[in-house]
Amino acid sequence: MKQPTYFLLLFSCWLFSQTPLTAKLIESTPFEWDSFAGVDQFESLYYLKSKALFKENNQSSQSYSDLNKGDINAVSTFNALKLALLFKAFNSVTLLDNRLAELATIDFNSINPLRTVSHISYGNDTTFWLFDSNTLQLELFDYNTLTSRVKTGPLESEVIALDSDYNYSWVLLKDELQCYNYMGSLIAKLPNRGFTDLKLWNGGLFLKKGNTIYYKPKESTVFWILDLSKILVKQFFVTNQTLYIYDEEFLHQYQLLNN
Repeated sequence: MKQPTYFLLLFSCWLFSQTPLTAKLIESTPFEWDSFAGVDQFESLYYLKSKALFKENNQSSQSYSDLNKGDINAVSTFNALKLALLFKAFNSVTLLDNRLAELATIDFNSINPLRTVSHISYGNDTTFWLFDSNTLQLELFDYNTLTSRVKTGPLESEVIALDSDYNYSWVLLKDELQCYNYMGSLIAKLPNRGFTDLKLWNGGLFLKKGNTIYYKPKESTVFWILDLSKILVKQFFVTNQTLYIYDEEFLHQYQLLNN
């Protein structure tokens, strides 16, 4: 049987000259959160505080918590109508609607084969990507049928971060970056040169290294440094042509402009 192939992308030099994107600071707002969770396509803010998830916009403020499940370890805001929350201690994923009302909880302790889920990211229609630390596989899981649509081969190093859109899933490993398509085929990989987080937006890849954000355009092998003011980058998020950076005191919003 013909083996799947992938493109090995060579890591290009780190560039400090003119970049394809400019980040223009448009607003800095003080917030006291435990953690910044993201922004949806309608520009609602999500954050974690005192073991609860909060959603805020100009019209309302809502919250969700379930202390029986422990800490909320990850929040996927890719689909504002079906948020996905990972509870590692409970080994479960909870889906919420746009009012933060609970739609369903997928308890992986009661599904065969047993999975231990450490990372999640939204897929398409009724799926999300998950990493199973038992098998070391990335999996596109259908939460309606409680079955796997596709599985990758075992990943060979520690998973640090995971993000996806309708077509692709990028996984940040200790040693490299890997990209999979919706069929579970490995289509690209690059070495990890110290990155600790990543976000996928509009086909481009944004990565954090220390207090620096790098940008890799779609179908490019070049990583560009975004010229930002010197601030602490605790968490970051990208959507609607805007880069959000939380520094533990302020949420900074940068408009991303094409050069």
